[in-house]
Amino acid sequence: MIINKPTADGLVKYVQACMHTPHIYLWDACGQYLTDEVLDYLIEKNKDWYTEERIAIRRSLCGRHIRGWDCIGLIKSYVWHDYSQLNTDYYRAESDFCTRTLIEQDLEKGDIKTLPEIPGLVLWKKGHVGVYIGNNQVIECTIRNPKTGKHELVGGIIQSDLSDVEWTTWLKYPGIEY
Repeated sequence: MIINKPTADGLVKYVQACMHTPHIYLWDACGQYLTDEVLDYLIEKNKDWYTEERIAIRRSLCGRHIRGWDCIGLIKSYVWHDYSQLNTDYYRAESDFCTRTLIEQDLEKGDIKTLPEIPGLVLWKKGHVGVYIGNNQVIECTIRNPKTGKHELVGGIIQSDLSDVEWTTWLKYPGIEY
C-alpha cells in the first residue's frame, strides 16, 4: 500500500475533519479511542493532570467510539496517518515531540508577527500548539476556552481566531511537506 507523505494542506483537512467527529481532550493522547484501558494508561502516566473529576467524566465516555487528543497529539496523529490503537503502523519516534521538545528542533520557524499565509503551519506558545488554517483562523485541541481563558473539564478540538491565543512562534512540523 502506498501512503502519501503528509502535507500542510492534508493537515488542515485532517484537523477540520477531526473537529467534526466525537472527541474529547485527553492529555498525552494521539487519537486513541477512549476505552478503560487507554484511560488507565494515561492516568498512570499523568497522575497530576487526571483529577478525580476529569477521570469521572472521561470514564463515563469510555467505549462510545470517542477519540481523544491533546494539542500536539492532534498533529502527531495526522503525521502518523490517522494514528489510533487500531492503526499504529506509521508511528515514528523522530516525529514524536512534546511542545517543549518541538520548539527545540532545528526547524523553519519565525516570530508570530512574521506569520506567512501558509495554512498548515503549526503555531506554538509555551505548553501549547495549534494548526493555522488560514485567514487568521486556528484549530487547536484544548481545555482552555480561548474567549474566557478558563479551563474546562471536557475540552476538545475548536476553531479560534489567531488573536484569541498569545501565540509566539510559527513553525513547519517535521515530516510534513510544505
